Amino acid sequence: MLNRRALLFLILIPIFFGCSGGTNQKVIIVFEKPPTLKQEQELVLNLSSQSSKKNLSKFLNNQNWIKSYLIKKNAFKPLELFIETKEPKYIWQDRFYLDAEFTKFSYFGEYPELLHLFIPIELVEKWSQVEDEIYSVLQIHSLKIFSVSYSEAEGWYFNTTNKLQINLGSDLSSDVFKKLSLTLKYIFEKNLTPSIIDLRYKDGAALNYGK
Repeated sequence: MLNRRALLFLILIPIFFGCSGGTNQKVIIVFEKPPTLKQEQELVLNLSSQSSKKNLSKFLNNQNWIKSYLIKKNAFKPLELFIETKEPKYIWQDRFYLDAEFTKFSYFGEYPELLHLFIPIELVEKWSQVEDEIYSVLQIHSLKIFSVSYSEAEGWYFNTTNKLQINLGSDLSSDVFKKLSLTLKYIFEKNLTPSIIDLRYKDGAALNYGK
């Protein structure tokens, strides 16, 4: 829910809501955080096309990037619109953001540093349950994941920001994470620079230097 004490960013624009005599009524738009999404900027530009409070509510309900909103009508004062925006957590398929509840809203390149997911939507929750464990293994060696992918043929694999690909296979168990930890420890101790680490082998890992 909106925490009005935390609302920081205000915009004042003229907007017509069917007022008698055709006079414009002003509206104060109050965002919880300074707007950074393209959709937030477009809302400010397009809001004046809403001809009534009812149309405004319908318009806001169709904005899938809005987490919650509140319209407050004040007699002889500007109408107040409080907006809480969904917080992007992942970039999914390079087309959508996903928030913490894994709901989708359009991605226009505002946060390219977020983790890119190329996995079926039904597997996102499974990834979120293990990512902290994987991050903790990678951070020891100053590695950061750029993207995570999944296919029926290859299973899970991810790419780091320094272009190292790590194939985990279909299993996201603690045994795989332990094997990942031991393999990374080995290659950094030996000062090796493979392009691919393949953990899909029962008895160990394969290192590929071909990419």
